[in-house]
Amino acid sequence: MPEKKLNAAAFHRRAQRLMDAWKAAGADEGGAADSILVIHGKTAPDIYNKTIAIHLWLFGYEFSDTIILLTKDKLTIATQRKKAKILQQLQESPKGVQLEILVIAKEPSAENAPIYEQVVSALKESGSNVGVIQSETASSSIVDEWDAAFAPSKAGLKMHDIGPLVADALAVKEKSEIEYEKTAAKAGSLLMQDYFVDEMARVLDEEEAVSHRALAERVDNALNDKQIEKLLKGVASEVDMIEWSNLPIIQSGGQYNLSLRARSNTDMLHAGTVVCTLNVRYFMYNASLSRSFMIDPTPEQEKNYTFLVSLQKEMLGWLGPGVVMSTIYDRAIAYVRQHRPDLVENFVKDCGHITGFEVGDGVNTFSANCQRKLEAGMVAVLRVGLESMTNAKATDPKSKAYAYQLADTVLVGEGPGAQVITDCIKEANDVSFFFNDEEEEEAPKRAPKRETKAPAARAPTTRTSAILSSKFRSDEKEDESSTRQRREHQKELLERLQADGRRRFAGDEGDDGEERRVVRRFESYKRETAIPREARNCKILVDERADTIILPIYGMAVPFHISTLKNISKNDEGEYVYLRLNMVSPGLGVGRKENAVADNPTSTFVRSLTFRSTDVARMGEIYHSITALKRDQVKRETEKEQLADVVEQDRLVPVAGQRPRRLPDVFMRPLADGKRFPAALEIHSNGLRYMAAGRSGGTAVSILFNNIRHMFFQPCDKELLVLIHFHLKRPIMLGKKKTQDIQFYREASDASFDETGNRRRRVRYGDEDEIEAEQEELRRRRQLNKEFEDFASKIVDASNHDVELDKPFRNIAFTGVPARANVLLQPTVECLVHLSDTPFFILTVADVELVHLERVQFGLKNFDMVFVFRDFKRAPVHVNTVPMKQLDDIKEWLDSVNLAFTEGPVNLNWTQIMKTVNKDPAGFYEDGGWAFLAQNSDAEDDESEEEESEFT
Repeated sequence: MPEKKLNAAAFHRRAQRLMDAWKAAGADEGGAADSILVIHGKTAPDIYNKTIAIHLWLFGYEFSDTIILLTKDKLTIATQRKKAKILQQLQESPKGVQLEILVIAKEPSAENAPIYEQVVSALKESGSNVGVIQSETASSSIVDEWDAAFAPSKAGLKMHDIGPLVADALAVKEKSEIEYEKTAAKAGSLLMQDYFVDEMARVLDEEEAVSHRALAERVDNALNDKQIEKLLKGVASEVDMIEWSNLPIIQSGGQYNLSLRARSNTDMLHAGTVVCTLNVRYFMYNASLSRSFMIDPTPEQEKNYTFLVSLQKEMLGWLGPGVVMSTIYDRAIAYVRQHRPDLVENFVKDCGHITGFEVGDGVNTFSANCQRKLEAGMVAVLRVGLESMTNAKATDPKSKAYAYQLADTVLVGEGPGAQVITDCIKEANDVSFFFNDEEEEEAPKRAPKRETKAPAARAPTTRTSAILSSKFRSDEKEDESSTRQRREHQKELLERLQADGRRRFAGDEGDDGEERRVVRRFESYKRETAIPREARNCKILVDERADTIILPIYGMAVPFHISTLKNISKNDEGEYVYLRLNMVSPGLGVGRKENAVADNPTSTFVRSLTFRSTDVARMGEIYHSITALKRDQVKRETEKEQLADVVEQDRLVPVAGQRPRRLPDVFMRPLADGKRFPAALEIHSNGLRYMAAGRSGGTAVSILFNNIRHMFFQPCDKELLVLIHFHLKRPIMLGKKKTQDIQFYREASDASFDETGNRRRRVRYGDEDEIEAEQEELRRRRQLNKEFEDFASKIVDASNHDVELDKPFRNIAFTGVPARANVLLQPTVECLVHLSDTPFFILTVADVELVHLERVQFGLKNFDMVFVFRDFKRAPVHVNTVPMKQLDDIKEWLDSVNLAFTEGPVNLNWTQIMKTVNKDPAGFYEDGGWAFLAQNSDAEDDESEEEESEFT
């Protein structure tokens, strides 16, 4: 039975349409051709051209290594056997185009020669004019074999381009195709309005350094976001069929390309004018939309954008059946010349194109030279835009040049006017952002902002000692004012968390936060003949090759996969040995890992089997064999689970034409293999390479820029090491272990220098030599710091700022216990880190939802910190035994990076709390969210106000 179901009626209907369009086409459009030849080779991902469009349009699938020959009376297809069997469904229709299917071998062979001769013969009989898609080439071993067979006949044939013919035939959509186009348009609008706009605003508001390509990849990955997937289910019945036609195109910073060839580059996103274009497919049909977003625009910029919106609305009324596409562009130019003559030179050179399988067919465009008439059922991208615009009032060089583009997918109906099927914001008020105004308004409300790049710039203002730092009362009033501002800011942050939580989890049913374990199905043997012959003896058999235990039950050999075995026990009672096998079944275990459920509620499970024998030796051998097989299976499953999040990095591209920049004689932590030896860290085109010495001669460790989330430089001031630390987005394999943190360091002490003194002590006595040694060490430390920091800066430049340098602030550090030992935790711009010893501790501030301070009460010397992540599935991180004298400093730091914090007198059961939150996130926020933690946080404020009023 064929694997794929083809629509025979649609095939014959569309093939006939293609033949009719061929007969009606002019000589310059492929009408002079006596036959049409379409060759398709290997399938390439993310490539859509006219050859692939013909396959998808006629068959609904793409058939590689296939030759299609269309003559005036017949359609011939030469393809491999498996595909030919699928295509035979199309021959079952009695009416329609005459179809002949020829079978060729899977690989080039002499058997294919007669088939190729038959195709060439049919082609020659039709005439000497052959229609081909001249702009496209195919490649594969089958195509090469065909070219060799066809080459002798080419001399007497004349080739004609049928690209315009194919574009015209596919331009008018059927009813089902129009529905696909509408769904693609809705999906694109949703992704633009509900994801890109919010993500772009967040990046600009937080001044996050993100390149256009990196932001485009975030938008590209939005299809994997569960919240977005829920929204897409409201517009598409099959969400899996929604995909990108190409990577989202994001442009800003004064360099804009408004053509179809535009791509997102590696320049940083700039807060000026941002142009975003999304091309989305549904069942292979494309819909496009483009929007321009203005950040702090001038009145002149708003005026220009508003004019584009009004022009596009006018143009919608000009579209209709019978309208020549060039007249749309001519009328648009006339409209601009009449209403805004100063913008004529900046107006785009075309106003869109017909879309479908291809984003743009390259033939039917709204331009000055296209004479194609619109027809009902056509789907087009209608766009307006302004290029090379200048903002004379801009002070930032990147804001001086800007461009606007506004594009929507429209449907040409039976009457005049077109229907816009991309429903997305476009009015000037909806696409304008005023960050500067908001900052000026918020400044009186709260001084601290996350935009503060250096937390060290804001010193703690609260007193942590009984000794007064000043004898003036005015200074104490400033401390109280600062504390009051911090409390007001914290209330604002908690309110924002509450509102954001309601928005994020609106309609989210949630779960209990635990992994649902399902009793899996296992297949030991695909057929009975694969069972070993020894099983016929009705004895217990352990088949290690198939990971299976074969048990005799009622005279039959029944195989059980080792994964279905829970445990095994052996008991000796008298002359008998009892072997009991307990099997995995739902409802038995009381532990979390054993709480499995069946995928089919009606399934029947065997819970245990007991076998008795007097052969003590054999039963002991079976017991040990089964135990060893189970142990190996558990080990494999554990390793597989541990390596589930490890990714295979891209290939490192060595730098060409020059010697790579190197940081010599550095050590790596953790060790890859063997002993500790120094080596050089090198910068290459797309990453770093370190040759780690080991027992087997050395291992090359590659770290790609696109897998680095944070890079830290820690100087050797008050430290024994100077280091560069990389925190990766996804773990990589280092030897036989996975790691997410890699560090390169050098010891600050010079091994060649005898710090106990050498010949100098024989010559001089006193403190002169010690002072000189101390100065030499300071000089050496400064040199080490400069060498490592300069190398880190070169990494930033080599990555085009995709990797940014972060540095710990030691002056606001505090001690705590994140794992086993009490260590120094240092804040950075984006993280809280401990890098001096293993295990390393890196906590990204942007991932944190809330910080709760536990055991904050009078009389205790220490308190604990709990970091709750925005991803509630992640377990909260605890930092214990933080000195109480550093409480106010920590509050100041948390407030300066816009982290909401609460405090309480006791430790809480966070496992149970997060289980409750995950069970119903929406209900959690409806009931007040994190307000239950903040009940004790304002008591201090009330008490201080009472004391102040009483004193007055």
